[in-house]
Amino acid sequence: MSNSIRNDADVMAKNVLVYSDKLASFDFGPTHPFKPSRAKQMMDLLSRYSLLYENNQLIIEAGPFPEEELYVYHDRKYLDILKNAEKGGFTMDMLEAGLGTEDCPVVPGLWDFCLNASGGTCRGAAMLAEGAARVVFNPLGGFHHAGRDHAEGFCYINDLAVAITDLTRRGMRVAYIDIDVHFGNGVRDAFAGRKDVLCMSIHESGMTIYPWSGFVEDIGEGEGTGYTVNIPLMEGSDDEVFLGAFEAVVPPLVGAFKPDAVVAVIGGDAHRDDLLGHLNLTSIGYERAIRIINSLAPKLLVTGGGGYNVYKTAALWTLAWAAFCGLEPADAYAGLIGGMMYGPEAQSGTLRDDPYVVTGHLKERCSEYARDMVGYLKKNVFPIHGIS
Repeated sequence: MSNSIRNDADVMAKNVLVYSDKLASFDFGPTHPFKPSRAKQMMDLLSRYSLLYENNQLIIEAGPFPEEELYVYHDRKYLDILKNAEKGGFTMDMLEAGLGTEDCPVVPGLWDFCLNASGGTCRGAAMLAEGAARVVFNPLGGFHHAGRDHAEGFCYINDLAVAITDLTRRGMRVAYIDIDVHFGNGVRDAFAGRKDVLCMSIHESGMTIYPWSGFVEDIGEGEGTGYTVNIPLMEGSDDEVFLGAFEAVVPPLVGAFKPDAVVAVIGGDAHRDDLLGHLNLTSIGYERAIRIINSLAPKLLVTGGGGYNVYKTAALWTLAWAAFCGLEPADAYAGLIGGMMYGPEAQSGTLRDDPYVVTGHLKERCSEYARDMVGYLKKNVFPIHGIS
C-alpha cells in the first residue's frame, strides 16, 4: 500500500482518503467485535472496483496527532490514564475511566492507535478548513461514544468532538450527521448546549440497543435547544422506513442551518446483516443516504464509525467512496474470479444487495413509529429553524 500513497504537495485533491496499513492491522483481540481490518478490506475492494488513483484523489497517512491538541475536548487527567494504561497494572482510575472493560480493553499499542486514528480525522478537518479538499474520508475514525473523561462503546478518544471543535474555532458552522446504528452520545454531549453545531443522528432506538439513549425528546439544552436532532427507529426498520424519516428531517434542517461543513459518521452497522444492530437496511438505503449527505455538504469530513460484519461494512464504505467521487464501481475481475476471493460471506462477490422489504405487522409498527418521530421533530424543532 505504501507505494500508492502520495504527498500533499503532489496534487491539490478534491477527494482525500486517509489510510494506514499499520492502523488497519491493529487488533483488539480475537473476540472483540471492532475490527480495524475492515479498512484494509475496503482498500482491496476499491482497487478491485477501479475506484482509486483518479486525478482528483489523494491517499494520505495521517500520522500521530499532537496530544496537547486533544485537550480542546478531553480532560488531561483522563488522557494521562489512557496513555499510561498499556504500561501494565490495573488501577481504580482505569476502571473509573472505562478502561480495561470488555468493550474497551487495554491492549499493546492502544495509545499510538488512538493518536493516529484521531489524527486522520483531525487532519482532515484542517484540510477542509484550509481549502485543500472538498471531501476527506477516514474509515478508521468515528469514535462517537467516547466522553470527555472516559472511554465507552469501543471508543477511547472522540476524534469527532475534537475535529468539530477545531472547525468551530475557525469560525465554521458544522452540521453533524450520524447514520450509525448506535446513537452518538459522546458527540451529543459535547455540543448539546451550542447552536453553531447542528447534531443529527438517525439510529436504532435506545429502547433496544446501546447506548440506551438518543430519544426524540432530546433536542439539546440552553441556547442549543433545537440543535440536537434524534431520529430513533424501531428495530426491524427497513430501507423505506429509514429513508422516509431521513429525507423528511435531515435535508430541510441542513438547508435551514446552512453549514460551512458537514461531518458524518457512516457506520455500516445499520445493515441487516450486522452482528450487533437490529435494523434491516440494505446497500440500497445506505447508498441513497450517502448521496443525500454528499449533496448537502459544501465540504465533507467522513468517518467510518461502526460496522461488525467486516465484509459488508467494507462493501458499504466502497460504495460511499464511489458516491463521494462521482464514480461507478466496475469489477476488474468480473468473469475471472468469483466472490470467494473475499471469503464465504453471502453476496461476497458483489457490493450491492438485492432489495429487502419488511412486510406485515412489523412494517406497520416500524412505519408508524417513524412517522411519530418525524411528527415530533416537525412540531418541536422545525419552527426553531424557521421551517413551517
